[in-house]
Amino acid sequence: MSNSEIFSRLPFESKKIFSLILHDQPLSKAALSELSGLKLTSLSRMMQPLEELKLITGSEIGESTGGRKPVLYDIYTGKYYIIGIDISRTYTQIVLTNLKLQPVKKYRFEMNSESTPKLTLSIILSWIKEVQERLKKHNGSIIGMGIGTVGPLDRNSGVVLNPENFEAPGWENIHLKSIFEKRLEIPVVIDNGANAAVLAETCYGIGKGIKNVIYINCGIGIRTGLISSGVFVRNINDSEDAFAHMIIDVNGEKCSCGNRGCIEAYASIHSLTEKYKELIKLNTGRFPDKSNYINICTAAENSDSSARKVILEGAGILGVGLANLIKLVNPGIVILSGPLIKHSRLFYEKCTETALEKIRTQGESKPFFSSGGYFNENAISIGAAALVMESFLENSNFK
Repeated sequence: MSNSEIFSRLPFESKKIFSLILHDQPLSKAALSELSGLKLTSLSRMMQPLEELKLITGSEIGESTGGRKPVLYDIYTGKYYIIGIDISRTYTQIVLTNLKLQPVKKYRFEMNSESTPKLTLSIILSWIKEVQERLKKHNGSIIGMGIGTVGPLDRNSGVVLNPENFEAPGWENIHLKSIFEKRLEIPVVIDNGANAAVLAETCYGIGKGIKNVIYINCGIGIRTGLISSGVFVRNINDSEDAFAHMIIDVNGEKCSCGNRGCIEAYASIHSLTEKYKELIKLNTGRFPDKSNYINICTAAENSDSSARKVILEGAGILGVGLANLIKLVNPGIVILSGPLIKHSRLFYEKCTETALEKIRTQGESKPFFSSGGYFNENAISIGAAALVMESFLENSNFK
């Protein structure tokens, strides 16, 4: 049995015990018996393969309620590892995690006009191969890999179809799953990056224990992941930009999708940058050669009137759309992340202020907003690793 098959050979009850420890760690046998519904004799039998395979360990001592202190069982973190990859339009990030989804090693590189699929995958594979060799020296191994990427994609076959706005050419019909499985000989799970991020935050981060969670990544596009009652809410064609193309003005700005008045036509990096350039040209008579979104965000924070105008207008539009989504989903938490949130506190504050104003709720029914969540810029890559773990545990809610 290869290490990548260890979970597939486990009994259902053993997987359930592992899952309980993973999500509520650490736990005593008494607590596990109560949570799993297994008698102590059956519980011990189902825990045996987990201990023999070094998936769990009983190393911590809990508080005594009278008599001997109980042993607390936790996930063993020194033998098996998972790779999580975040392929975005502006960067790619690779993270190596242990079985508790804690990052052990990370590598990030920028995406530009030379970042073709061939070059990008070559860099990823080279880094992973190097990590694999180091792990072997310490009897460690990588047992799976998850990828969170921009869509649209065919999740089942693991193919990136025809995403927009990559600077480099060639990002059409890329068979990521089969390429990596062939080269690395480990199982690979693929999903939209926003779904990976909302999974990480819901199961392991700031949204843990919350029924409905919204995650929105504000960048070149507006990417949305949504979990309702512990289940992914999937859009048509598994797209992550359905919210981005919510129409808030039927006679509004022309959007790349062909409609008018979509949120993304006002509140994405591309739209904000173009509107800023147009405003500068209107005010000065010249079209600026270079104006990237980071400079615009910084200028807005420093009271540049043109920059503040486009940031406030874009964030206000996003806030209106977000109010509509909140009314439909009733989330306990809304996580706003991505480059625009990272570089513009003004954008975040205006967006959340507008959303709260438009939903007009009273008291405790208002959702909680988070800037960046628990994992911040690591949410998609950690979430990609979480996709693998949940697939090992056969969690059908996240398929």
